[in-house]
Amino acid sequence: MAYEFKLPSMGDGVTGKVLDILVNKGDTVSKEQIVMVVGTDKVDAEIPVDAAGVVQEILVKKGDDITEGTLLFRIESESAQAPAAAPVAAAAPSTVAPNSSTTMQYEYKLPSLGDGVSGKVTEILVQPGDVLSKEQIVIVVGTDKVDAEMPIDREGTVEEVLVKKGDEVTEGTAVLRLKTSGANAAAPVSAPAAPAPVAAAPVSESPAAPTTPSAASGASASSGARISPLARKRAKELGINLSDVRPADGASRISYKDVLDFVKKRMDTGGGSSAGSAGPGAKPLPNFEKFGPVERVEQSRIGVITADNMVYAFNAIPHAWISEKADITRLEELRQQYKDQVKAAGGSLTTTAILTKAIAAMLRKMPQFNASYDLEKREVIYKKYYNIGIAVDTPRGLLVPVIRNADQKSLTEISVELSELSVRTRDGKNKPEDLDGGTFSISNIGGIGGTNMISIVNWPQVAILSITAASYEPHWNGKEFVPRLMMPMTIGWDHRVINGADAARFLRDLKAILEEPFLGWL
Repeated sequence: MAYEFKLPSMGDGVTGKVLDILVNKGDTVSKEQIVMVVGTDKVDAEIPVDAAGVVQEILVKKGDDITEGTLLFRIESESAQAPAAAPVAAAAPSTVAPNSSTTMQYEYKLPSLGDGVSGKVTEILVQPGDVLSKEQIVIVVGTDKVDAEMPIDREGTVEEVLVKKGDEVTEGTAVLRLKTSGANAAAPVSAPAAPAPVAAAPVSESPAAPTTPSAASGASASSGARISPLARKRAKELGINLSDVRPADGASRISYKDVLDFVKKRMDTGGGSSAGSAGPGAKPLPNFEKFGPVERVEQSRIGVITADNMVYAFNAIPHAWISEKADITRLEELRQQYKDQVKAAGGSLTTTAILTKAIAAMLRKMPQFNASYDLEKREVIYKKYYNIGIAVDTPRGLLVPVIRNADQKSLTEISVELSELSVRTRDGKNKPEDLDGGTFSISNIGGIGGTNMISIVNWPQVAILSITAASYEPHWNGKEFVPRLMMPMTIGWDHRVINGADAARFLRDLKAILEEPFLGWL
């Protein structure tokens, strides 16, 4: 039976704003499942649904002001599960039988781009009237890491495009409205009908009210403001130092929305955390035109995001660096010897692929380099997986795809995966997960040149290895000078987690593996 779920009481006369909707049309929900987050002047409340069933319609949107009794969802619920106090009067019967020829409406909503990730519509590849096949790419969404091609999950005809280029979108944003056959329409949009009276009986006497934390439950930030549990959870997920976040004007409590607003502002301005602020405001530039002609070119989106991230990382992390050279003469001989074997498997046996395997061995040996630092809790988070990020130069800017579980893969498997990732990255065809979850980064510009490079640590990681061009140098073997191929390496690290002696040991042992590769597997 159909059931209308309304907002339960949040306190006498209390109103709120919809901060997040956690389900989509067509989702199956269980009783007491959290379906919405509502912010009030005192709390960010997680709202549980009080009946199990399938979401037929979502009647509010993010940003709406709501109060007790506001209609939130229509749910198709089994009669045994639905509260008897709030039935919906039966609508006029459909004149179309539910068979494979039934034409229905379906709203395609943006799937997850990653936990809490939003993006911008960069391309729309369909228009009203187009007939779509399942898995056809319909839009391209740009995030801070990737341009993601979004496939449709139904067949049908485009009735309406609900977004436009440049729109900010997030998980659950309605993108297209389709006409589909009944066989494909698992989550139809209810067709408009004459209003049917809703039973006047009130919502059950004891509605499932949201849990409202007491004042004691929101620990204070350094600003003196209390913090909602949801804001604290979100800040932890995003790596935000809550001492930097300020509550909205007139509020004494940091809310979920305050955290999201802080993140947006930080991305807009490139600001840092309390570990090192972004410094004084930007000084105005001089009038360059008075010296001669100039050209202004807008920075690419990836370039803007990279700049913001680099400013934040450089200010948030107390950096230090140390350099070494590895004799890779023997390694290069082995690379030349086995490169055709790897090529036959579909990969390229590069120095970067070899470094990836060697770094995975080093991270197992020295786990402090495979960590992150939780500034708020003063804890070091040691990761038990080894995902190596590889910096790739692309026409759109620098991107860092990730080789996951590098410790569990052979050198051939790493070489093949790295070749595929590099092509996808340069062509702008990455999947969102290609660039997520890195625990350590390698930046190798040896193919271009350079004698040394000092790189910024890729926050929230704590270390990065930089490689420049190897060259032959004369080395004394006790009897004579002989040419040896020497490769410069520089490790950059977060001095809160790693000390200089450990960094020196890391490079020393990595050098030993590269000079005698068998050591990496002992």
